[in-house]
Parts: sequence; structure tokens; C-alpha cells
Amino acid sequence: MASVTFAEVTKEYEGKRAVDRLSLDVEDGEFLVLVGPSGCGKSTTLRMLAGLEEATSGHIRIGDRDITRVAARDRDIAMVFQSYALYPHMSVYDNMAFALKVRKFASTEIERRVTSAAESLGISPLLKRKPGQLSGGQRQRVALGRAIVRDPAVFLLDEPLSNLDASLRVQTRAELSRLHARLGTTFIYVTHDQVEAMTMATRIAVLDQGILQQVGTPKELYDRPANRFVAGFIGSPAMNFLEMDARVAGESLVLDRDGLSLTLPAASNVLSRLAGRKRVLVGIRPEHIYDAAFPLADTRTIPATMTVELAEMAGSEVFLHLVSESTRLLARVDPRTSGVAGSELAIAIDADQLHLFDIETGERVATSPG
Repeated sequence: MASVTFAEVTKEYEGKRAVDRLSLDVEDGEFLVLVGPSGCGKSTTLRMLAGLEEATSGHIRIGDRDITRVAARDRDIAMVFQSYALYPHMSVYDNMAFALKVRKFASTEIERRVTSAAESLGISPLLKRKPGQLSGGQRQRVALGRAIVRDPAVFLLDEPLSNLDASLRVQTRAELSRLHARLGTTFIYVTHDQVEAMTMATRIAVLDQGILQQVGTPKELYDRPANRFVAGFIGSPAMNFLEMDARVAGESLVLDRDGLSLTLPAASNVLSRLAGRKRVLVGIRPEHIYDAAFPLADTRTIPATMTVELAEMAGSEVFLHLVSESTRLLARVDPRTSGVAGSELAIAIDADQLHLFDIETGERVATSPG
């Protein structure tokens, strides 16, 4: 097991920065997920750590060892790719044992490691089969097993679930989380799927255009996003954003926009952070907008009335597309809602779950102004 450190790491391709001065500490034994949209630099970061790409500048360490210029084979890492990269002519056993044979491990040690890994992944009955005889989920488990037998200091996983269907992705996510808990090894996982990141990570690092936006636990990123990008990327469905006029009325903060007015008690520290701003970007998560007939217990709410444009039934919840003049909101509400397309609906917005952002910079000004 080992910690991983990126110190001011930059990667340039023909003058364009794919990763820009990345500084990030990954703790020994944690499950860190690098997440962001396509082209944000997450896979490049992983490949630099693996030794498949060379950093333009900066330093990368595993534990106390600087591995920035160390050959990939000498870094004590194992990588699982999006494609399974299995040898089609070899059995499952031989695929898992191949790297150990190349390193001239004793046959008894190879058998012990392969057997143990196969048991932990539930693929022991498959050891004599060829990859072509396996399902996608089984192939992915073989790829994981091939990495496990090496007993590396760090596991690197580059979008390993993207080729699986939806139900199998859910199952394999849980298997990976259990595997991490059992091995206690450092996992660094790359995905563009924020649901994967939220459900699996010890901490999440969000990147955009090669720049690290925020690092924190899933709850920290969800509750206190550092900027509009993180707020919009983390959470499904995505956060609603409204540009609203802001003014102070006595001890209240009033936020106005065509078709919607929100009056809420404002703490002095929130008012000071607004620093005379006349307009702010307000973020409201869909789950913090309720049908007023079914508010969350013990929640301070702000009443409003909007028209239901579209109602989408999703079993345990209903997604309501709400409109009032130029204002549109998506709400995730109780399935008992009376809201149907074309109807007027009284809603209640959680006063303690509003996020305020600077319109120009996108940086968070305040959260939960109550």
C-alpha cells in the first residue's frame, strides 16, 4: 500500500495543456475517483501515474519515491482499462498468471495468487475458459483479477465499467467497493459518470479543462460545491441555476426573477459575502423543491406557485418540469403529487439548501443562507 502525490504536474501536447499544474495528495488505502467531462485531463493524469505518458513538468511520488521518470514496469502499479485487453488465445487462468510468469514467480506462488484472486471475484469456475466464452461482466472481473494477482502498491482503473450494461454496472460497482474494502489498497479510478464517483469514492477530485476544481468527500462536494461547475456536475439530475436580483430587506435576503421571488432569513456572514452584489446565481437542487402538500419534515421552506409543463413518473419519485414566465425549474417530488401537465402547483423550496454563486467567476458565495 502507498500514498500518491502529484506536485505541480503539467502535461502539454503541442503547446496545449491537458493537465495544468495539478497538485493532489491521495492517501494510503483510499479510493479516490477522478471525475469530469471528456477532455478534462483525468485519463491523462492516470496515464502519467502509470508511466504511459511522461509529465511535461512537476513530480509524481508513490510513497516517498519519486517515480516521475521511472519506467512503467518499475512503478509497482496495476492498471485496469476500459477495454478488457485479455489475450483471446489464453485461458482465464493463463491471462491472470501471465504477468507473474514473465516476472518468473514460482509456479506454486502463481497458483496461490490466481486461485485466491479468482475466489475473491467469484470466477473460480471460469479459470479454464477462454475470454470469448465469457460475458462482458465476467471479462471485466478477469481483468481485475489479473491486476489483483500482482499485489501492487496502487490500483489504477480507467473507466472499467463503461462497456457494461446499466444493471451490470450497478452490480460491479458494489463488487469493486467490496474489493477495495477487503484489499485495503490505494485505488485511483477514472470516470465521467458522477454517479459512479458518488457511490464508490472515499474522496472525489473534479477536473475541468485540465484544472483541478475541488477535492473532497462525496458529501462535501454535494453540500458545498466550490463553484458552478462542480455544483452542476455533481448530483443527478443536475442542479437548477437561476440568475436573480438580490437585495436586503431588513434581516431578510430577497431574490427576484421573472415568475419567482424568494424571501429568506439571511445570516450576517452571508450578507457580508454578498458584498453589495445586485445579482447572484442561485443554485437549487431538484430534490430540494417539494410539492407543498408533501414537504420534508422539519424543513424551513419558501412557498411559490408554478405551472407544471411536464410530469415524468419514475416509480418512487416524479420529475416535474415547472415554469413561470421566464423561469424554469426541475423538481424531484413525492410520487403522491397531484402535479400533472398544465396544472398549477404550490411548491415549497428548502430555504436551507440554496447555493449562491458569483455570476462572473462562478465561485460559490454562500450555501444555506439561513
